[in-house]
Amino acid sequence: MSTILTENDAVTLESSTRSFLNSTKSEISSIILYINYVFLPVSIIMGIVGNSLTILVMRSERYIGSPSSYLLILLAIADLVAVLSQPFNKLLFIDLVGIDVRAFNDITCKLYIMIRRLSKMTSSWAVVGLCIERFIAVWFPLKAKLLITKRAVSVYIVTVLVVIIIYTSVWSYASKVVNGKCNPDVYDYTDPTERTRFGIMLQGGTAIYSNVPTILLVTLTSLIIVKLFQHKRKRQRLTGSQNSIRDQDGKITAMLIGIVIAYVILILPITVLHNTAYHKQVKAFTERSSGFSLFKEIVQLMEQLNYCLNFFLYIMTSKQFRESIGQILITKCRYTYGKQNRTSTSGSMSRY
Repeated sequence: MSTILTENDAVTLESSTRSFLNSTKSEISSIILYINYVFLPVSIIMGIVGNSLTILVMRSERYIGSPSSYLLILLAIADLVAVLSQPFNKLLFIDLVGIDVRAFNDITCKLYIMIRRLSKMTSSWAVVGLCIERFIAVWFPLKAKLLITKRAVSVYIVTVLVVIIIYTSVWSYASKVVNGKCNPDVYDYTDPTERTRFGIMLQGGTAIYSNVPTILLVTLTSLIIVKLFQHKRKRQRLTGSQNSIRDQDGKITAMLIGIVIAYVILILPITVLHNTAYHKQVKAFTERSSGFSLFKEIVQLMEQLNYCLNFFLYIMTSKQFRESIGQILITKCRYTYGKQNRTSTSGSMSRY
């Protein structure tokens, strides 16, 4: 009798636990949904304003001759495209609009997926380029001006774009419209050849997007920190004082470290999402099972944050950047105020 009661109790406990977990998932999903309704438009506004101002600053007289300004402009443009393309990837936006605007046909679906992948991968390699530039400046300061030139940076950017465009074009074979939704991972899950083919493309894509950049960023940033620490100890031992130029190097490196940390924390989870979808044999962005859908919403929030965060890191770590922003805003205000005054004056004159 006690055995029967124990088994009944176990079944009841299991049922209660399952019910509790389902209700908890439902509550968390509702919270994430509300966060999305607020965060998505806010992040779009932040991304548009922040990345646009970054481009304007990098085009100003102070930065226009710097090779690194090319990389920062590339990063800002890539982040801007990634931010603007994100809503079309969200189920809540598709449900709100009532149609997947990417899914008019397979061509529009492939084009959207290619542009989105291009922007995300380019963003990753723009950060890698900045890290390489800082590594050379810190480890080989005497050769930095010879190695880091506008020509070298331009060649790097063109090479990155060509490689990514070719790869995303080939990978787009699996981007198709299914049941009125644009999916980046449409293939025959039951066909071992098709599954292996897509798996190879997925691993190559995640390597370009996050795995290889993460390894390079962590390695180079660690080496930069080690070298800066060695410089600091050597200066203190020889002079006992701080050097303003090296302090500026430290601030620039601090900005880069912030970008790298944000990149690693906010980008790697989306890579995990794609690989999880592949192993579970489900579609990454249209799967609606509670657990997977919740994970997808969280990592998409994190990824979106990455593409609108860099501007604020520049603001926090670079005095020159803050001054340039101030000058741009002051000039804009003066122009607007002067234009209003001229309009008012011409209006007053016309009455006489």
